[in-house]
Amino acid sequence: MAQGLTAEDRAILAPAMGDDAALIAAEVAAGHARVIRYGDGSRIVCRLERHAEGAELVVVAGAGCDAPGKVAELVAMADRRGWSVRFHTRRPALGRMLARLGFHESERVYRYGRQ
Repeated sequence: MAQGLTAEDRAILAPAMGDDAALIAAEVAAGHARVIRYGDGSRIVCRLERHAEGAELVVVAGAGCDAPGKVAELVAMADRRGWSVRFHTRRPALGRMLARLGFHESERVYRYGRQ
């Protein structure tokens, strides 16, 4: 049975989830996304998407310590399974950190009428 976001998860992840908090909580509650809880209090929410080209691990939100180390662990696990990894972020600093780990920018999103 899927476990939803705890109050502690919500507090830690709130800045990363932003306006999508309700959507992310619903995905976790439905078992479509999963919360990875680390001993240092860090949290990562991710889901696996399957496409004709293969599976892709999507990092939905994350907060806590040692982001480069945790992301490197996720990438290594995904590599072992033959999955690609995708992040969406509004934070330039996270983009720079991801670039150092071998990620590249593949899309930009533009919206009208929603901030």
